[in-house]
This record gives sequence, structure tokens and C-alpha cells, in this order.
Amino acid sequence: MFEGKSIVVTGASGGIGVPLVRRLLLNGARVVAVDSNPNGEEILKDAIPNSAGLIYHRSKIEDEAACLSILGKETKVYGLAHLAGIFEPDNMKPGDVENIYDPVMEANIRNVYRLYSIIREAMLRENSARVVLVSSLAFQRGAPGHTAYSAAKGALVGMTRSLARKEAPKILVNAVAPGFIDTNMPQKIIAKRGIQNVIGEIPMMRLGTPDETAGVIQFLLGPDSSYVNGQVINVDGGIVCN
Repeated sequence: MFEGKSIVVTGASGGIGVPLVRRLLLNGARVVAVDSNPNGEEILKDAIPNSAGLIYHRSKIEDEAACLSILGKETKVYGLAHLAGIFEPDNMKPGDVENIYDPVMEANIRNVYRLYSIIREAMLRENSARVVLVSSLAFQRGAPGHTAYSAAKGALVGMTRSLARKEAPKILVNAVAPGFIDTNMPQKIIAKRGIQNVIGEIPMMRLGTPDETAGVIQFLLGPDSSYVNGQVINVDGGIVCN
């Protein structure tokens, strides 16, 4: 499916990143995996024994030099999947802008804007390249006590739709909006509200698996999504429609 194609994945060693990288490698991609976790490369290689085709960059994508390092010698980039982000609570108190809002915006939206601006030319050299951004249920409903995060994930949707109109047909841009997925990110909310209360809001009556979300991202990166552009696909077990 992805033979001979280079795909950049940010947040690659996270809960959804690992199964996505595994899927891409199994389908022939050359994966440029990016994560700030100092143990990220070890996590990926432990989870994916056959990791030929994997290139790992420890990076926060904090400046253009970091983005150029990620691009490296890649003259063509077929795909970008932006999974990196942080989920921090806020109290709307003095100091939140510098201590919470700015870091959340940096990790969730500014860094992918920065990275895309660097690798865009390499993507335009591909035939029908793909970008997939990861938004959140928090954009759809607003996460109480996570105002900055909700705003950042909404900004990703705006970026998705703007780029989709600008870059088509050379680059198709879509997003996924996961709900309660069984990763580390929602565990504090689940612990606070109680697992049964959380599941009670989900028509499918269970948490989503990381691999289910990775599968939707793989679809949006793959050839079967050739007429899908500017869309936000909810991967939430039906919460938004409930």
C-alpha cells in the first residue's frame, strides 16, 4: 500500500502512534517517527520487532532547525500524521497563559504548522500526498477544565479545512477526532468521573482501542481515501451523535 513512500508521524511512541507506525511499516512505508520521549525509539522497537524502514527523531519540533533535521535527506514526503500533543488542565487563573495556554498551543498546533511549512515542498513533489491531523472530542463538546486544549484541537480543525481547500488536489488534508481511547491521555478524567460513568456516555459501551484509531488514520493516508478531503472523522463510539 505504501511501498516506496515516506510518512512522517509525530507523537510516534504514544498510545496511538505505536499501532499506527506498526501498520505503516507492515504496509511498506518508510516511517520518519518523531517524538520527544527519550525512550521513544526503544518503545517502538520493542513493540515492532521488524522495524526495518523506521527512522527515529527525538524532537519537540521546537524550531525550524528541528524540522529541517526531521526532513533530512527526504526529497519527497508522501504523508504527515500529526499525533503529538499534550493534555493539560487549566483553571483560568493568572499565570495560566504562560504556564499552560502557551505550552499547550505550542505542542498541539504551532509545532505542526511549523513542521508542515518545512516539509510542504517535499510533499508537493508526491502524487496526491496526505496530511492527517489528530483533533479531539474536546473540540466537539468542550472539555471542562481543559480550555486551552479544547481551543488547540479546534484550531487543528480550522487548519485542516483551510489547508484542504488550499492544497487540493496535490495534498489531501483530513483530521480524526478521537473520543475516549484506551491510552494514557484520558486516564485522569476516567479516574475522576469513574469508568462506568464514562462508558455510559458511549453508545458502544466501551473505550476505543488505539489500533481502531490508527486504522482510521491509515485509511486517510491510504489510496482508498482519494476523494476524501477537509473532513473530520469522529472516532468516539458514537458520543457526538448520542
